[in-house]
Amino acid sequence: MSIKRTIHILGLAFLLFSVASCKKWVEVSPKTQIEDLDFYGNEQGFKEALNGVYLLMGRPAQYGRELTFGLADVLGGMYVLNTSNGSLAYRDAFAGLYTNAATQNIINSVWANQYNAIANVNKLLQELERADTTKFLPKNYHIIKGEALGLRAFLHFDLLRLFGTSYAAGGASLPAIPYLKTYATTVTGKASSAEVMQMIFEDVTKAAEELKNDPLLTGETITTDMDNGYLMNRSLRFNYYAVKALEARAQLWVGATDKALPAAEAVIAVAGQKFPWVAQSTIATSNEAARNRVFTTEHIFGLFVNDMALNYTDLLDSSRFQTTLTVNSSRLTQQFESGSIGAADYRLVYLIRNLSNLPTPKIFFGKLYQPNGMTEAYAKRMPLIRIPEMYYIAAECLKTTDPAKATSYLTAVRASRGVTAPLSASLTADQIQEEIRKEYWKEFPSEGQLFFYFKRRNGTAVPGVNGTYPSARYVLPLPPAELEFGF
Repeated sequence: MSIKRTIHILGLAFLLFSVASCKKWVEVSPKTQIEDLDFYGNEQGFKEALNGVYLLMGRPAQYGRELTFGLADVLGGMYVLNTSNGSLAYRDAFAGLYTNAATQNIINSVWANQYNAIANVNKLLQELERADTTKFLPKNYHIIKGEALGLRAFLHFDLLRLFGTSYAAGGASLPAIPYLKTYATTVTGKASSAEVMQMIFEDVTKAAEELKNDPLLTGETITTDMDNGYLMNRSLRFNYYAVKALEARAQLWVGATDKALPAAEAVIAVAGQKFPWVAQSTIATSNEAARNRVFTTEHIFGLFVNDMALNYTDLLDSSRFQTTLTVNSSRLTQQFESGSIGAADYRLVYLIRNLSNLPTPKIFFGKLYQPNGMTEAYAKRMPLIRIPEMYYIAAECLKTTDPAKATSYLTAVRASRGVTAPLSASLTADQIQEEIRKEYWKEFPSEGQLFFYFKRRNGTAVPGVNGTYPSARYVLPLPPAELEFGF
């Protein structure tokens, strides 16, 4: 599906996610195009439009599967694939056979759905520019706008990380992806990675300014009596600190450690108060339904995915399916250094589901497991940015200039995971980087970040790959339909 067609079906997309969000959406207009004056005539319409974007992002083609525990984790070598484990599409993807039909369909769907979400964001931003701001409660206009700008940058950045060549591989000046800033039916050509990143940074800067009164930043207490609690649960929205975390990610992507470090440390500085380490008691409980597997206290930004169990069941649960994505004991030993170092690691002890009692025993990453009766505060949560990543980014930025502080950041994360074995105080920059690599592998199963780490570093060694991982395999091909428009 081309970008041009994606924008044409925007109205249909609105109707699709309206069913899940608010009956009023369906009642607005029976046509595929929503009547703008009816829908955007008051603040509630803008709120619902933004909620709709979050719902779109939780679809299987995006962060509900493919950009987290699905395609992204497959590409990062997170699983052990063979003919009885993993679909043909995923096995072909891991082998770099991206143009094979089933794999190409997944890639095309990621592209189309991601741009469809961007089109919805651009429509919202367009309507905000001509909205009567007096119809908004104090702060809401700017917070809605700030979230939308941040989401536009976030969505484009992940497209770039998939379809563009990394800076480490010389991709800064190469054509990458279109950056869409307007809601229109015209075709937008590809921009270079450097041009895309410049526009991402512009949106990040604007988003931070719009979100300067975000309650998560100011510390204002929001209750259900205040605008029905609209500004509560900020970690499920693209809040101010999500903007700073995205800035840290993006600046590190381009190699600007001098800018990535202050962005990451701005989040770290408030972590104890706003994003505290998960308490061991909430993940060590023997009650499976009460276990906080996704470490919700550490979420800087995440999604509520209503269909999470449906999205992962055939991939990360039971032995009923040949498409399951599993690991084995030898891989876990390698991943978690399961001797004296990793034996007590919470991420190994509590987040691995070893179903040895099944007719076909299988080992799954259990971070997203949704048992019956699961504690509501932990259920259906998809983490997209968490506080440990900010520590890893800060450590990488400091590994040469202040290795002691870099090591202290890694030690903080390890201690929060029950790993008491100390890191040497005399680690070199290369050794610190190796510890960071290990941490990404341990910390981010089911979140898709390991592949992006390898790509950013232009890594030549990926788990499960024999020999050198070729740089070309890091770049996914654009959908064939896009080539019709000269992309």
